[in-house]
Amino acid sequence: MVDEQTFTVMAISTVMLTGISTPIVKILYDPSKKYSALFRRRTLEHTSPDSELRLLACIYHQDNTPTIINLLKISNSTPQNPICLHVIHLMKLTGRSHPLFISHDQQRKRNSPHSSHSESIINAFKLYEEYNKEKVVVKSYTAIAPYATMHDEICMLAMEKRTSMVIIPFHKLWTASGVEESTKPLRAVNRHVLRTAPCSVGILVDRGTLSGTNCITSLDFYSIGVIFLEGADDREALAYASLMAEHPNVRVTLVRLLVPRRKSRVRINRDHDTFMIKRFKNANLRTKHHIYREELVDDSVEMINVIRSLENCFDLVLLGRRHEGDSPLFIGLNEWNEFPELGFLGDMLVSSDSNLEASVLVVQQQQQLVTDDMPGESLKFLSLEDSFPTSIPHGPSFTLYNSSLGRSELDR
Repeated sequence: MVDEQTFTVMAISTVMLTGISTPIVKILYDPSKKYSALFRRRTLEHTSPDSELRLLACIYHQDNTPTIINLLKISNSTPQNPICLHVIHLMKLTGRSHPLFISHDQQRKRNSPHSSHSESIINAFKLYEEYNKEKVVVKSYTAIAPYATMHDEICMLAMEKRTSMVIIPFHKLWTASGVEESTKPLRAVNRHVLRTAPCSVGILVDRGTLSGTNCITSLDFYSIGVIFLEGADDREALAYASLMAEHPNVRVTLVRLLVPRRKSRVRINRDHDTFMIKRFKNANLRTKHHIYREELVDDSVEMINVIRSLENCFDLVLLGRRHEGDSPLFIGLNEWNEFPELGFLGDMLVSSDSNLEASVLVVQQQQQLVTDDMPGESLKFLSLEDSFPTSIPHGPSFTLYNSSLGRSELDR
């Protein structure tokens, strides 16, 4: 019915239309914009101490389950300060044309053929929830999607549930016999989440100190170290450590690295850092097993020596991801950065030449999407404080909702 010339024209037209429309759609449509959290603080630092803490934990493998549960234990949930944990099991899409998202709370009364893949993970978290009634609420989900769009499932759920932090496992697993590298595309998923998440993000590197069944006991303290330099990410890590410090079997050691005769580039960040340090000291140093230390470092060599001296002192290390790259403390570290998603300090602790035996949680505070004129980059992400006037007061009773708009209008 169609001659050869007409068929050729139709085929060429289809190829040209596809070739032109695909890049145009990529330029005009950016899915990450819907995760932009302007005027909405989704951080641990700005979470009210008397409110429910909402976390989103990602599970790539069954081996991640005990790690997340043990991290939940040391997060010190109480009836007065409960934790609502949203757990999402992420699976690679195979043999389907469209991604699939399953809420297991809605599917509880009916059997789903896809629930069997996540059954052991769901049961583990449900048992933990039953054992900690009135302190922990767990909501379970399964997302079956290709690796290229898997981060959209995570970010969309975090936005809908208004979580304060997304916890994602590192793309490598440490076993007793050495390092077992998981699927490489998971590293790209983690980097996409860091770039687009509407709340804070924590990359959890388990070296075995969180996967044990008896990592938290009443016979000994679980030792946590916080490396604090400066900036929003370090404050977010300290805010999480402050929650853990309230656990009766947790010991927190805050190590602050100070550079003598150096002024902070942004005064408001320096004031925020001082406020967070004072709040931690006032709340926790009355307890003898919590420790605060200051270490003076002039250059990257002294900083590395201080961090190396802490390698075998803790079971878990918390630290911020982003720091000033032009700081004298990071000269030369750019050339040896094996895992940029962990930042300078996190990469130093997790790299192959490190002797660290502790687990590591690298924290990035919620960031805001703004345009940037730098060549080669059309988007730039900043912490929330970077976009606000420095004259705005900051204190324990100040929230962004104290404005003429009102909370309800901002939520809309």
